Amino acid sequence: MAHEHTHEHEHTHDHSHNHENFDAIKQQERAKIIIAAVFFAIGYVAEEFLALPEFVHLVCFAVSYITVGFGVVRNAVEDILGGNIFNECFMISIASLGAFVIQEFGEGCAVMLLYAIGEYIHGLALSKSKKQIREIEHLEHGTHIHETGESESFIAYFAKVYTPIICALSLLIILIPPVFMHAAWREWIYRGLSVLVIGCPCAIVISVPLSFSCAIDSCTRKGIIIYHSNALEKLHKTGEGEGIIVPDGNAFGLAFAKKAAKKAIIIARENVYIALGVKAVVLVLAVFMEKELPMWLAAFSDVGIAGLAILNSLRSLRIK
Repeated sequence: MAHEHTHEHEHTHDHSHNHENFDAIKQQERAKIIIAAVFFAIGYVAEEFLALPEFVHLVCFAVSYITVGFGVVRNAVEDILGGNIFNECFMISIASLGAFVIQEFGEGCAVMLLYAIGEYIHGLALSKSKKQIREIEHLEHGTHIHETGESESFIAYFAKVYTPIICALSLLIILIPPVFMHAAWREWIYRGLSVLVIGCPCAIVISVPLSFSCAIDSCTRKGIIIYHSNALEKLHKTGEGEGIIVPDGNAFGLAFAKKAAKKAIIIARENVYIALGVKAVVLVLAVFMEKELPMWLAAFSDVGIAGLAILNSLRSLRIK
């Protein structure tokens, strides 16, 4: 008994410690975003509306970019050295630094700032899912809980295939018009970099775990314990309730879990289709519009898609 009490105390302490660490990290991220946004706004006003020396807005943009972008670029370099080249850090780093190369300093900063805001929103949304799983693990001591199901594994695989395709498409857009149609290099470099920003898979990657998180939360409110998202997927496919605990006396518990599983999978697919559909439309606009689509608008579209995914996933909380 003493050992169990000690284990429970340690588990509770670890859970509290992890929660405190997460809160501290999010506070730091929020502070960085605010600082970067302030310097970006000052730089933008100085560049567009005030007759100040050029170095004023350049310094402001540099401070803004370094504040939120240093960690992203560092992660991209570390991933490249580790053999993991094609990911969102790589895409955003290349796009934003490329904007600097063609002297679109404000655009480069805006892309990185919006990416940081999107990642902050993603982190808050996904943390709820992980918190739920840790709470369930706390209720069932000694039980190992998997956080990743088949659909989430598919999304990870999808991102690994999807990201190189987007990078290749961006490169083709940059090269083909100038080389074969004698178009202006600067214009098509800008358009190609915009495609990198549009193609960033962040909103797609968040869509699946978020829908399952809301479904698990809906079940938890009914006293039904779901150990992992894979349990919901298996329940939907086979009708087997492995990894699901229904309290005694809750005759409709398993039926409710089946409804939750079905709705979670439907919403997860909807989120992926919405993300791909919006990205496809914005990508076509970026390539074929007569006037260049602002790069910051491309970045904002991903934040908007994440918002749509979050709102759509909330439907899983309204299962009756």
